[in-house]
Amino acid sequence: MSRPSEAQVAANRNNSKHSSGPKSERGKHRSSQNAMRHGLTGRIVVLPHEDMEVFKAFSKEIVESLNANSPMERQCAQAIADAQWRLNRARTFEDGMIALGHYEAEGNFTADSPEIHAALTAAKVFRDRSKDFANLALYEQRIGKAQKEAFRQLYDLQDRRKAAIPMQPTLEEPKPVVQAIAATAAAAATETTKPVQSIASEKIGFVHSTAEINPTPSEKTTEIPATTPFAIPEKRAA
Repeated sequence: MSRPSEAQVAANRNNSKHSSGPKSERGKHRSSQNAMRHGLTGRIVVLPHEDMEVFKAFSKEIVESLNANSPMERQCAQAIADAQWRLNRARTFEDGMIALGHYEAEGNFTADSPEIHAALTAAKVFRDRSKDFANLALYEQRIGKAQKEAFRQLYDLQDRRKAAIPMQPTLEEPKPVVQAIAATAAAAATETTKPVQSIASEKIGFVHSTAEINPTPSEKTTEIPATTPFAIPEKRAA
């Protein structure tokens, strides 16, 4: 490969002085996005053709659902929302790649029904552009991994914050230990107020009291000998 001559170098330098790039705001903005192809790996979350208000509503709903309180928790929650926005975009690209086949060579054939034509077109797109689908799946895997790490950091921060908050007992309801002590004391007081006779009868299991079982001599009744209707014959001497 030959080197450019001095005249060519001078001409290029002279031409570069007359070019200042795009001058309109639209042209400058478009030129600033020349290196971006699909927006799946760059730092720009919302692409120029996407609706910023839709993204704000989408992001706000996800962040609020994650109960992020501290600034770092909100950062992790926002990273989760950004990753989900990119994942949805990747899935839209996949549907668009298949739909594009209907207007290109993959869909240039006839079939017996529209359903058969759509199924065969999708199969031909996947067969002819398998490398593109593999790259798209790789992007989705990387985004999903980043989102998983953001979830882990968020949950770790929330666990640390909750562990630092001391548990405060409520004043309306007594503690279970206090309730158990009060119930034991009340039961003991009830047992001591019972009559001794009733306590003994309950523990032994007798129906009658001790006084009824062993009456005093004055309370004893005269026993009447039982009579038998049969006379016992006297034993005669042999």
